[in-house]
This record gives sequence, C-alpha cells and structure tokens, in this order.
Amino acid sequence: MTVDERVRAALQEVATDVRSAPDPYGRLRIRRTRVRRRRIAVAGAALAVVAAVTVAVPQLPEGDPTIGRTEQPQDIHGWAERLRLSPARGAVGASDPRFVADLTRLVGERQRAGAYQGVTDAVSEVNVLYVDDVGAARVAFVAFHLAVPDPVTAWENANAWLVARPGASAAELADPAATAGIGDGLEPFEVRFQPSSPGAEASAVAVGLAPAGCVVESAPLPAVDTWTAEPTGSYVVRDAATERAEWWRVVCDGVVKEERPAPTVRGTEPVTDAELEAAVVGARGQVDREQARETLDAMRTNANQTTGPARVLWGGVLDGAKAAVVTTPGAGGGWHLRVGVGDEVTGTWVAQDPADPDIVLPVQFGGGADVLVLVPDGVRTVRAVRDGTVIDSADVRGRAATLLAPDAPRLTFEALDTAGAVVGTGKVSVDPPPHPDVVPW
Repeated sequence: MTVDERVRAALQEVATDVRSAPDPYGRLRIRRTRVRRRRIAVAGAALAVVAAVTVAVPQLPEGDPTIGRTEQPQDIHGWAERLRLSPARGAVGASDPRFVADLTRLVGERQRAGAYQGVTDAVSEVNVLYVDDVGAARVAFVAFHLAVPDPVTAWENANAWLVARPGASAAELADPAATAGIGDGLEPFEVRFQPSSPGAEASAVAVGLAPAGCVVESAPLPAVDTWTAEPTGSYVVRDAATERAEWWRVVCDGVVKEERPAPTVRGTEPVTDAELEAAVVGARGQVDREQARETLDAMRTNANQTTGPARVLWGGVLDGAKAAVVTTPGAGGGWHLRVGVGDEVTGTWVAQDPADPDIVLPVQFGGGADVLVLVPDGVRTVRAVRDGTVIDSADVRGRAATLLAPDAPRLTFEALDTAGAVVGTGKVSVDPPPHPDVVPW
C-alpha cells in the first residue's frame, strides 16, 4: 500500500466515526450509556436509556472512543444533586423512615465490602431515593455519591436498582443478589423498566424518578398533546395493569426539562404471518421473508415511538448478507427506519415519508461509511457528491445502490437516469429536531 493509499484509508476510517452533533447533554448521556453497558450488572432486568446520535472522538486511548471528553452543561450536576438529595419516594420510602435508614446503612456496608460489582470506587454517601411494592416486587433505587468523580465520564455518582419479593426486608433488598441493575452516573430523570416475559407479567414494572419539586406528566399516544400531571408528583410508576401507550415528561420550576416515550412493561408480540404479508406489499428489491420478519420484530422494540403499522421498504443483499429496510410513522412527526443486515439491525429517523415512490433515500447501515440509497423507478446510477466532487458512485440493482461515503451527512446523493441526467437528490437524515418546548437539563 502506498503512502497516499494509507492516508486515504486513515482519513476514511476517521470520517467513518463522525456523526452529526446533537446537544451536549445528548452526547454526555450516550457516552455514559456506553460505559454503563460495559459495567452494568443485570439480574433479569434492564435500564432504559434515550437513544441519541453520538460524536465519536478518533485516536483516543484504548476503549470506547466516545467517552474521552466531558461536554455537559454546567447545571447538569446541579440537577443530578437535586435528585440525589431528594427524599425517598414511594409508599414505603415516604412512610417508613426506619426502613429507609436500615437500607441505607446495609447498602453502604455491602458496597464498602465490595459486594456490588460495578460500584467498587470509594463512596462518600448512599441515598435511597425510592422504595415501594409494585406489582409482584419490592423495588428500590439507590444513588452512590462517589468520593472522587469518575475519571472517564466525570459523573459524580453511581446507582443501583434493587428488586426483591413484595414486603422484602431491608436486608433482602440490600443483598447483592437483588440488584436488577448497577450503573455509572445519575441522570436527572432516572427510569427503570423490567420487561415482562411469558408468565411473569405480574412482576413487570416501570418507574421514573425526577428531582423533588419537579412534576412528572404523561400524555397518551397517538397525539401526545394532552399532558396530565401524575398523582404521585415527582415520580411515575406503571405495571402490567396500569401501563398504556404514552409519553412521559418532567417539568421543573415551570420548565419542561425532558420528554420521552414511556418504557413498555408487557413486552411485544412477534410479527404474525398476516402482518408480514401486509408489510411487504409494494416493497422494492427482492425481499427475503425471514429477514423482513426479523427486522420488523426489531422495529417493535421502538414501542411508544411509533403511531402506525410498519412496512417493508426494500429487501436485498448487503455485505453478502440478506437485508431488509422497514419503516413506521413516528410519534411527534417523521418516520423511524430499521436496517437489518443478517443479525445486525441499525436504526435512524427521517423527516420525509420513506414510502414515497419518488424519494431518493440514503440510509447509513452497519455503523460505518456504507450507505444504502433507495431510488425511484428509472434510476440507473447513484453518486455521492460533495462540493461538486464525486466521492463514490454505483449502479442501481433492485431499485437500490450501495456506496462508500465517509462523512455521509455532509454529502448529497444524486440519482441519475439512463441518459445521465439527475432526476432526484437526497441527504442522510440526522437527529429529529429538538422539541421547542423542552429546555434540556
């Protein structure tokens, strides 16, 4: 390989990791999420996080390249402290201070003894923020205030969700076997959900905690425009009996600070044969039914973010593997996409209806520089252009083409007919626009 070729390859590798930049708090949250995925201890439960598009930082030391910088707004630490110093919520937490004190003491003792994998650094204070019996479980949330902030993420806290039988003692909840999730950081709005499994619907639960003095509101789908304050005030609880298709938001000091789809409790049902056949009607390319089914199933994990049935846009082969692209309308506007390539599924959001037969739709897949471009009938060639320079081009097969397009969000993808005339253009979509009424933490 020549020097020029090595430089070009290195530049492509760097550009591959570049993404459009959302707000600084979004970058902070996704970095923390990636760290948490490595360190989290799961015991039949999971933590909910908000998807966000990240900015990767190339040429950092070994490890996740997106966690080397801290770009959080200054007041995010203040909001996290406001949550950490809030009194314990939940019926048990609010009415039984002795139980809360016992749980605080026991969790602290066991943390210092190294019993909680993932929270091994020195902790200066333990705060119990929630305890109650929900459905078929007693649930608690605990914050650990670190003696020294995490050197990687700069977060000053860690946390744990604890789950045991209804009516469990403080000792049972503090048992390391009761940890349903241990992770880095403390978000101003902490959410835990335990999706149900067959036969375990009674134990499924979702809890959202905001700082004391804030108000959690909910609004039903599909409109998501009628907000009602939760009777519990600064927190919200759902189980299999009270769950509904809805969004949650947090209002602090009269300002909306966060708005998100509520986590689902009951889980999702697999795609039926009838739903599959309805979804593939009008799809471009050659659709493999099983690949389409798997991608449609993956779209269903997007619960409470969509407002209509999913449909298959395209099917074919990418990187030597069967592939499918599916879409569904999004709550609040736009459309969600899922690209399934073999066992890997990636997702994005687009502003225009991707089912429009005249649209030129570029979609990144696989987390790299590869871009799949779906095109209308009659298009022969697709090319990626920046400032008048063609970066890559490819012939169309099955109403789609695959291009190598580093820095794809800054490129224009042109569709050319058999005469070489440009008959349509498209750009890779970035994050949906921020809600004008939300002032992030």
